Formats: sequence, C-alpha cells, structure tokens
Amino acid sequence: MISGKQSISDSIFLIQLFILLILSTMVRAQYNVLKDIGDISINLTLAFMLMFLVKSIMERRTFDTKLLKINIAIFLLILIYTISFVISEQAGNWYFIKLMLLFLFILGSIRIKWKPAHIKAIAYLLGIVLIFIFLHWVKLDFPNHKFKSIFTNPNYLAVFLFCMLYFKIIAIKFGSNFERLYFSLLILLNLILIYNTNARSVVVAMVVILIAWIFMKQFTRMYPFLFHIVITLNVVFIILYVGIKSTNFGRLLDKISVQIFGKSFFSGRSSLWEGIMQAGIEKPIMGYGVGINANDVTGIKLTAHNQYLQTFLEVGLVGFAIFVFLLFCIWKLLISRLDSFAAKWSACFFLGILVYENFELTLFQNNYSIAFLQWLIITIGISFSDDTKREEGQHL
Repeated sequence: MISGKQSISDSIFLIQLFILLILSTMVRAQYNVLKDIGDISINLTLAFMLMFLVKSIMERRTFDTKLLKINIAIFLLILIYTISFVISEQAGNWYFIKLMLLFLFILGSIRIKWKPAHIKAIAYLLGIVLIFIFLHWVKLDFPNHKFKSIFTNPNYLAVFLFCMLYFKIIAIKFGSNFERLYFSLLILLNLILIYNTNARSVVVAMVVILIAWIFMKQFTRMYPFLFHIVITLNVVFIILYVGIKSTNFGRLLDKISVQIFGKSFFSGRSSLWEGIMQAGIEKPIMGYGVGINANDVTGIKLTAHNQYLQTFLEVGLVGFAIFVFLLFCIWKLLISRLDSFAAKWSACFFLGILVYENFELTLFQNNYSIAFLQWLIITIGISFSDDTKREEGQHL
C-alpha cells in the first residue's frame, strides 16, 4: 500500500514538474507577460526539485552506491563554484543561489524513479505543445527560414524541439500500436519544424545521436569509448575552428555552410573563441570567477556560445576538470545500464548534447529552461525502471 501511494506521489510530482518545465520555456518568448511567467516557472522548478531532493533524503530511500561518484562530482562542482564566487565577486547573490540550486536539481534528477507511464504522460504533454507550434507554423504560411514561433530566437525553438524528441522516442517503445503511430507522427512534425529553424547545431547533435546509435548496435566494444572521443574532438574542434578561418579549407567549409544552411560557417565565433582562449590563458587555474561573461574579456557583445570555454573562463582548468569528471561519471553509469531502452537513448542523447555544447551554453546558468530538460534526458536512463520486463519475467 505504501509503495502504491509512493508511486502515485512520484507520478503527480513528475507531471507537475513538467508543466513547470514547459512554462519555463516562456522565458524566451517575444512577449513580456510570457517572459515573466517563464521566469517565475524557472524559480518554482528549482524550488520544486529542492523539495523533492530533501523529501527523498528524509525518506531514506535505498542509496545506490553506483551514484556515489556522481554525488562527489556535484559536491566538488558546488565547492569550486562557491570558492570562485567568494574570491571573485563577479556575480550577484541571487545569480549564485540559482546556480547552486541547478546543481542540486541535477542531484535530485538522478534520484527520480522513472517508469514507462511517466514518459508516456510527458510525451503526451509535449505533444500538445508541439501541435500548437506546428499549427502556428501553418498559420504563418509555412515559413522555411529561421522559424521561431513565439520565441525570440530560432535556435532556442530548435533545441526545445530537440529535447522533445527523446520523450517521444521512448514513448514509442512502450506505447500501444495506436500510440506508436501517434508518437511517430509527432516525431515527423518535430523534424519538419527543426529543419525550418535552420539551426545547424541541433542538426549536428541529431547526426551524432544517429551515429552513436549505429555504434551501439554495430560496434559494441568501441561504444564505451565514444565519450572520450567526443570530448577530445570537442577540444580539437575549438582549436581548429579558430585556426582555419583564413585558410582555403576554412573558406571551403564556409561556402558549403552558406549553400546548405544559408549561414556562414564561422558566424563570428572564431574571433569570439580566440579572444576567450587568450583571456583564459592569463588565468588558467581558477579562471576569472563565476558570473564572468565573454564580453567582459573580449569586448564582443556575445555569450561564449560554448559550454566548455565558458566553464574554463569561469573556473579555470580546475573547474573544467571537475565538470568533465561529472560527465564521465554519468557516462559510466549509463553504459553500465544499456539493457534499458531508456538508458540507451539517454547515452546517445548525452553524446549529442555534448557536441551541441560546443556551439551553445545550455547546461548551466545561461539557459535554465533548456538545462532542466537536458539534464533530465541525460539522467533518466540512470534510474529508469521498465515494469513490463518484470511482469514478463513473472509470467515466464
């Protein structure tokens, strides 16, 4: 009886959480009223997850020793960012508190007990949102260039749509025949809308996910090393991207990008990243402090557009190493649970998100609404429980 009550309580919590997550995306809407709703929803989401974390600790749910390294990594992140905040005085108190709450959000997310019914319910919720966006696209006469719907930026809409994909893919696995058809159609709408945003970074992330899935199926022994490969290539890409701008190869890539996406391959990021790297080298150990922006050290009025460079700029090599350690701990846990369908897709999306972070800032404080969704996608596979397998085992 207690277990049943606990299951109902968890289900209600997750539905409420995702309603808040959907509302939090309004922070990037074009209208001030919706922005206010989005901002309030972000704060409520942080408070909501904190209450869940405290509740789960007080209930003394079974502690999974495999989560120990992730907990240590998050504690170290909190520690290094706290030290950075104290000694640098770059950020305000509320900025720092929200960042700490986001780290606790990650800690809470790995304690959520996910079931197929939860994923399907969330997929239905996101399906309603998707249909509204699709109908808006139709009403606007099918714009095929930088479609952004009610949002201020087509790239934001693209990554929001990208996050929706995960839940629909998992829902197909555990749905009825009708649900599989319905969610498949939603995925098709998802892809159509993403294409019409012209967001290259999201397309690259989806290609990485597809490649990762192929490696999982065809090159099983090599798959566990994809994390190391992706992180290494990300660092190499940053260095090469800055260095090839004025070369013949760089000009060729730029021409191809313009022909396919209608955008320059470089788009100002090369100068921005070069400035960030030069500034970072001057303070390589602890960085400039939490809250520092790229425009503070480069004079270019843009964010870093790269999670790795932003982390290096804020908390130096020490903080960057802890950040990579956290990612590695999550990866090791995901690949140890690849018998779970959700964990397989969490691992593939994880790699896609890691590549996406080479172009944007969405895992931490720059974009909370997307950070919430991405961290949930990454961590769902850790504690996902497929009840159908248990039931099948009992019948056998």
